[in-house]
Amino acid sequence: MKKILCLLLSFIILSAPCFAFDSKDLNVTVLNVPLTTQLAKYYQGYEYTLLNQSKTKSKINIVNAQIVNGYDGNIAYTNTMNNEPSAMARTWIIAGPVGLFTFGIGWVVGLIATPVVAIVSNKNKKKTQSESLAYSNMIQLNELNHGESTQVLTLVPIGSKPQLRLTVQDEKTKELHAVIY
Repeated sequence: MKKILCLLLSFIILSAPCFAFDSKDLNVTVLNVPLTTQLAKYYQGYEYTLLNQSKTKSKINIVNAQIVNGYDGNIAYTNTMNNEPSAMARTWIIAGPVGLFTFGIGWVVGLIATPVVAIVSNKNKKKTQSESLAYSNMIQLNELNHGESTQVLTLVPIGSKPQLRLTVQDEKTKELHAVIY
């Protein structure tokens, strides 16, 4: 009986490091980031913060990271601009038919409004592009010491939720763990 008990205790002690990583060791917080430009018509912004709060104060190595449904800011900007009709087209969609019924007054107003619309439209495009640059959708693959954190911004189409998939390597045991948030 003593031999069995000793073998059982030895097995538990030797296998304990295999269970070193716990998903609670990596604190992941998700914040909704409000968008202020044309991106808000098609996307929602999210900020992921990954914090190493392991109880053993060990390093956590992020080997692979992927945000499902997440988009890079450049791709989101291109999609937004492709889906939005141009301001010039909207101006002439209104001014064209109105000019027929107002004996050309709508066309004159359209000609006067064209440069103003072009300037305002260009300014809105630049604001949208500068806002989209912050959203990289890329998590740095590196080691996180105890207490260190890393952040990533991502854009997700309206109506869908982002999902973070990580492959984490425990530094002590060198084992890989798949974690989904």
